[in-house]
Amino acid sequence: MRDNRVVARIVEVTDKGTAKVLTYRTKMCSHCPSKSVCKPPEEGKEFTVEVENPIGALKGDIVEIGLAHGVLFIASFWAYLVPTILFIIGVAIGFSLLSKFVLFINREFLGLITGVILLGVSLIILKFVNNQLGRKKTFCPEIIGIVTE
Repeated sequence: MRDNRVVARIVEVTDKGTAKVLTYRTKMCSHCPSKSVCKPPEEGKEFTVEVENPIGALKGDIVEIGLAHGVLFIASFWAYLVPTILFIIGVAIGFSLLSKFVLFINREFLGLITGVILLGVSLIILKFVNNQLGRKKTFCPEIIGIVTE
């Protein structure tokens, strides 16, 4: 099963099993782990992206493209939950542990500083994870079917 489906028109079929499709950026694009590959413009704008073509669709076909089931959940986990968890851990470490050693800074402020530092670390981790996931075939969009209506 697939989720995150988008309708697109094939503008070119390549000989390497992919197709270039013309589509519009949607809200889902901002959560997609493959956005570094697609490089979508601002929302509502038209753009072309190369996707896997496992069904052999032809130029001019209107197709449905999407991601494998669960990919959006994994991407959302990395994008939202990991930074939140690291921020909370940073606040807790700064507030309870570091405040015993750093006496010249208010413990609430120390917790905030430590939380922001770990939040920054999480963004560096996310950049690395995004690059790794974007290279995996399961995290790249593909043609799911041809739209007949």
